[in-house]
Formats: sequence, C-alpha cells, structure tokens
Amino acid sequence: MMSIVASQILYPEIVIRSTVSIASNLVYSASYLNSLIKHDTHLQNLLNLNDIIEDIGIIKSFIEEKQKQNTSKTLGICLENLGQILQELEQNIDSVIYKIENHKHLWFNSIRSYNITNESKNIPMLLEKMNHRFEIVIKISSVI
Repeated sequence: MMSIVASQILYPEIVIRSTVSIASNLVYSASYLNSLIKHDTHLQNLLNLNDIIEDIGIIKSFIEEKQKQNTSKTLGICLENLGQILQELEQNIDSVIYKIENHKHLWFNSIRSYNITNESKNIPMLLEKMNHRFEIVIKISSVI
C-alpha cells in the first residue's frame, strides 16, 4: 500500500524532471545546429531552428512552472508523452549535427550534399506532434 502511494507521488515529479532535462538538451542541440547552418540556406529553409528553439523554450518554462505545483497523474502522463516527442526530436537534430560534422571530413564536401532526407521529413512531423501534445497539456492543466 505504501509503495503505491509513493509511486503516485513520485511519478509526476520524475516525468517533469526528465522532460525538463530533455527540453534543455534539445534547446542546446538546436542552438548548436543553428550555429552550424548559418551560411547554409538549404538547411535554413529545411529547419527553422529559431522557431524550434523558442517553442521548446516556452514548453520548458511551462513545465518548470508545473514542477512547482502538485501535478495530477493525468497531467503526468501528458507530460511523459510530450517528453517522448521531445526526445525523438532531439535524436533527429543530433543526427543532423552528426551528419554535418562528419560531412566536413569528406573529400569534395563542398560539392556533396548532406544526407539528411529522413531527418528533414521527421523533424517537421515531430514538431506538429509536439505542438499538438503541448496543446493537450495546456488544456488538461487548465481543467485540473
């Protein structure tokens, strides 16, 4: 009985902390990628990183505010789902960074293109999911 109560109390706190951590890492990764592609208009068109950084900053701030309040289990589940999307987004951005960094070491890299086809498809899709899930979090948090 005691372990059930403890897990119900700790679950939202753990989810919030991990989601804030993922969001912080994602802001850092997106900022770093933004610095890498400043002179690459093709990548700038594919990834509007300024908007990504701002959106994630807002989400992170919102979650940090929720951390100070008692969070319901329902909101904890919503935040966990949002954290999963943020983690997938972080993986895709990190993959782009990795490919850009490795591209610098290829022969004739100035005439080769980056192979980020999957990421350029996944990132906009994940951003839509992120925005949708954040809207749900806001709706749930205003009701609870």
